[in-house]
Amino acid sequence: MPINLRPQSTAHPLELPEEEYERLVQRKDGGWSSCADETEWLAKLHYLRSGFELAKLSSAEFEAREFRLVMNWLRRFTR
Repeated sequence: MPINLRPQSTAHPLELPEEEYERLVQRKDGGWSSCADETEWLAKLHYLRSGFELAKLSSAEFEAREFRLVMNWLRRFTR
């Protein structure tokens, strides 16, 4: 079953096969919060948010990890 990384987008959804999704969220090159491309970044955001919704992360853990993931992504565009 494909996983939609842009569930709120009706015009441009992005679905990945489960195997590809799992491969991306397990990538740790440069640290888990470092992403090679936008698809990996979206997959990791989806993974974090899904984990939070399932109560696998506390609010503080989620916020810290999401912040780190987003900041690492944004730094790519400011160097």
